[in-house]
Amino acid sequence: MLNKIILGGDMSKKALFMVHFGTTHNDTKELTIDKMNKKFADEFKDYDSFTAYTSRIVLKRLKDRGEVFSTPIRVLNSLADQGYEELIVQTSHVIPGIEYENLVREVNSFSNKFKSVKIGKPLLYYIDDYKKCVKALADEYVPKNKKEALVLVCHGTDSPLATSYAMIEYVFDEYGYDNVFVVCTKAYPLMDTLLKKLRKNGIEEVRLAPFMFVAGEHAKNDMAVTYKEELEKNGFKVNQVILKGLGEFDAIQNIFLDHLKSAIEKDEEDIADFKKEYSAKYL
Repeated sequence: MLNKIILGGDMSKKALFMVHFGTTHNDTKELTIDKMNKKFADEFKDYDSFTAYTSRIVLKRLKDRGEVFSTPIRVLNSLADQGYEELIVQTSHVIPGIEYENLVREVNSFSNKFKSVKIGKPLLYYIDDYKKCVKALADEYVPKNKKEALVLVCHGTDSPLATSYAMIEYVFDEYGYDNVFVVCTKAYPLMDTLLKKLRKNGIEEVRLAPFMFVAGEHAKNDMAVTYKEELEKNGFKVNQVILKGLGEFDAIQNIFLDHLKSAIEKDEEDIADFKKEYSAKYL
């Protein structure tokens, strides 16, 4: 099943392909993934809309309960077989980590099947993306009391792009929010690092919020239960646990939308091509 959304009766040869990590929690799915799919479908009305999940674990759990979603490869094969010529792809991944890199490889492997392929960047790619994220979250999330911290719970990655999480904390600090810290469910920084930073900065109270597109398994279990208990055990008062995915923020979805529009409007510069042309002209 391709989870297709037909936009009108005319079968065009242009496809909008929305790709998400995925979730098994339908409540957050409706508020984030479904909301984003509709927003983009409304924006690109001339395109037929398709969606897929990249997490095989999520896909397996959904399949076990009778809900079948597609992988990107299956959708791409289907679109090629149906004769689609123009393909635009947007992910809801937060960073350009392993999941995003693999998606780009999969899409590019089909580049000879379409006349045009455009891929929008993930949430945090350019420096301005970090600044826009801070502005989108600060008023609602960051405590005014400097003895209280906002802890953003991230998924984490083993790739070098784990630095993205340190970067968002750095940009919060640049804007004067020096009581914002990140912690990851895997890789760095983990809870032991967070505890040291909270103590070093004289933090006494905490509010927790997921820095993930959906507020699913990690938010409801790792953050709301395990991390809350760990912080309390270490003497911190947890004032609030916010179960709200990044995808619920219109300003966050607009960052993704801007990325896809930019991808459509101009080709990304290839550094290898630039070096080749420069060498031929000047060297």
